[in-house]
Amino acid sequence: MAPLRLRAAITRGFLIVAANWPIVLIDFAVGSLARLALILPVVGGALIVAAIAGSDVSQLLSAGIFETADLVVGSLATAPAALAAFLVAVALVAVGGEALQFVVKSGTLTMIVDADRQAGEIQRLPFQDDTLRRARAFRLERLVDAARRFTRRGLILASWLGLAYGVVGVVYLALLLRGLPGAASTWSAAWSALVLGATSAAVVAIAGANLAYTLLRVVIVTDDCGVGVAVGRLIRFAIEDARQVLGVFAVIGGIELVAAAVALLAAAALAPIAYLPIIGLLVLPLQAAVWLLRALLFEALTLTSLAAYETQYRRFAATRWPSATISEEPDGTEPPWPGDPA
Repeated sequence: MAPLRLRAAITRGFLIVAANWPIVLIDFAVGSLARLALILPVVGGALIVAAIAGSDVSQLLSAGIFETADLVVGSLATAPAALAAFLVAVALVAVGGEALQFVVKSGTLTMIVDADRQAGEIQRLPFQDDTLRRARAFRLERLVDAARRFTRRGLILASWLGLAYGVVGVVYLALLLRGLPGAASTWSAAWSALVLGATSAAVVAIAGANLAYTLLRVVIVTDDCGVGVAVGRLIRFAIEDARQVLGVFAVIGGIELVAAAVALLAAAALAPIAYLPIIGLLVLPLQAAVWLLRALLFEALTLTSLAAYETQYRRFAATRWPSATISEEPDGTEPPWPGDPA
């Protein structure tokens, strides 16, 4: 199968997500739960700082979750054991949350794969009355079975992602600490450039790791293969079809930037009203609704890009690995679906 044009792939992804709209709510809920879980180690770190340095816990937490994490790391720099315990706790919660997201989102991604296989050429204009009906594949029992099926592979892949984050973080800190100039150092003028370069490289590395993680999810769920097999197939897909991968990434990223700008403008427009005594209280529900709609919109855009990646990869894989949809595990055995007879 030839790959779709970029606009057709994104249109197809949007239609598949619209036809299976419950997956947006499910992914949003599990993503929010994983982010909320990160609050627990940060609060624990703030309590440690309060116990060691005698700081006010409420003052530490009032800055926001990310600012509080920065304050905790800075405050614990002189207590290596406490800092290590805090970082390990954050890492464990982050990896666990990512594993949970992979398991649940494997089920929603399976709905996308099923919809893509049964929908036909729904991206072609004009749209028919049954366009969305043909792409509707959401079934709760199928989603639950798929989530159970990919649990072990989700744990492995989440561990890999956590390791990639750790490597980037260690290299970043090593570069900064190694290049830290002394008071009379001649390199003081270049310190800002070093920080900017190291930070930019870290951001690019994290973005690359996230993109690789997303594409590995697509390959694993689409082909039902092990992580090692998926890595080999992803490398070939990324090399031979790089234009499609980067095109979807760039277009969806551009749409997300525009959506973020619109959301910021809406928030800025509502901000002055929020300070009025009575009207401000009435605006709070509106602000909450705007935040919720923005979050759901971004989740829908993420799933649209995921569906576009999936349809391009499935067409690519069909000509390279005809039996890709029933691939074997690394040990050579095909894992059974839950409920299948032994």
